[in-house]
Amino acid sequence: MKLDFRDFYYLDSDYVDNLSGHISGFIENEYSEVEKEEETNKGKGNVGFGVAGVDLGRDSKTGKKTSRKGVVNSEIRYKKLFDSLKELGLEQIDSFDDYLWNMIVEEGEFIEVRGSLYFTQVYDLEQQINIIGGFGSDLGFIDKKEADEVTNQISKIKELQEINGIPVKIETSDAKYKFIAYLNSKFLVKEQSDITGNDYKILCKIEKKIISGEAYELFDIKELERKTTNRAERRKKGNTLPKEFKETIVGPAAVVLPIAIYR
Repeated sequence: MKLDFRDFYYLDSDYVDNLSGHISGFIENEYSEVEKEEETNKGKGNVGFGVAGVDLGRDSKTGKKTSRKGVVNSEIRYKKLFDSLKELGLEQIDSFDDYLWNMIVEEGEFIEVRGSLYFTQVYDLEQQINIIGGFGSDLGFIDKKEADEVTNQISKIKELQEINGIPVKIETSDAKYKFIAYLNSKFLVKEQSDITGNDYKILCKIEKKIISGEAYELFDIKELERKTTNRAERRKKGNTLPKEFKETIVGPAAVVLPIAIYR
C-alpha cells in the first residue's frame, strides 16, 4: 500500500505560507469538518378504501451531526502548495542531460530535484576531529587539551559560517549536475547528521546558474578571515583558514533557495 506521506528533514514554513498566499490569495490556518445525516420520518398513516383501511408503517430516524475543527500544520500546508505548483507545471527531476538542464534550470524557476545530499568538507572535518580527538585522548597518544582546542576552533569557525546558512550539496543520479543550498537552522526538522545520504527530494527555487567550468566558492573566505583574525595576523600569516574552507563546486551547477527536504 502506498501512502502520500513525506518524512521532512527541512521545511521553510515561512516561505511555504508566503508562496501559498501568493498563489491562492490567502493562507489557510484552520480547518473545519462536519458530518451530517439527514433526518427521515416514516410514521404510521391510514389509507382508506371505502369502509376498509390499510395502515402504512413509517419509521423515524434521527441523524447525528459531528463537527471537527483544527489547525492546518506546516506539512499539510506544504502538500497543498505542492499540489498547486504541480498544477502550474512544476518539474520533478531525477537526472539531467544537457538539453534538459538548459531548458529547465533558469533563475526564478521552481523545481523538485531528487538526489543525494552531502554537507561540506568542513562539516566532515569537524566530525572527524571530534571522533579522532576523543579516541586519541582516551588512548593517551593525543593531548586532550590540544584536541579540545582544535575541535573548538573548527566548530566556532563553522558556526560563524553557518550564520549565513548551512551549505548542503545535492547531486542527481547522473553525477554531472549539482545544486548548492544554504539551509536556515531555524527550519531544520532533524539534526544535520540525519540529512546525509541517498535518495532525498528537495523543492527549491533556482537563484543562480553556474555555467560549465566555472568555480563557485561555498564559503565567503574574506568574510571569515575578517571575523577570525585581526589585520596584523592576516598580513603576517596570510590565509589562516583550513583548506576545507576553500571548497568549491565546478559548474554546471546552480545555487538554489531550499523550501523543503524530504523522503
